[in-house]
Amino acid sequence: MKRLTVSVRACTETLSLLIAMAWADGRLDDAEISGVKGAVQVLNLTKEQRDRLDTLLKKPVSVADLELRALTQRDRAFAFVAAAWMAGVDRQIHPKEKALLEEIGAKLGLPVRRRAELVQVAQSLEGLPEGARNWGQEITKLFKAIPAELEEELGDEDFEVVFEEVDVEPE
Repeated sequence: MKRLTVSVRACTETLSLLIAMAWADGRLDDAEISGVKGAVQVLNLTKEQRDRLDTLLKKPVSVADLELRALTQRDRAFAFVAAAWMAGVDRQIHPKEKALLEEIGAKLGLPVRRRAELVQVAQSLEGLPEGARNWGQEITKLFKAIPAELEEELGDEDFEVVFEEVDVEPE
């Protein structure tokens, strides 16, 4: 069995993209904020990473200001799928979300054709269950499901998804 590791950097930068996407409508609701904070705890991010994400939750951020250059091609696909999922989580993509998704794809250096393929991957992922909106739990499930879909797209089905371990200092 192949072990597929998702880096802490990929998790952090993907969460920053989800925050940017959530801000696309000009506001964050409490469920979106608690979802990111819940995912941050589950993913065991460092204090520095948590502080950076907390800052992004306080005011809208430009995609141009996000630190995406160091992501691998796999991490870029992972991040884009998560952003596309977030854009369509309410079953409709607002024009501002669509424009932001295009901006994210360009910033990640993904060709238009690849973006379309990754949007299809995002659409194949399970949406939020009706009624229950535990975003922290759903984002964590999303982060585990994306690599599975990307690997399946490549024809590799025998693997497990693990998140890179970091030593988190106490607050």
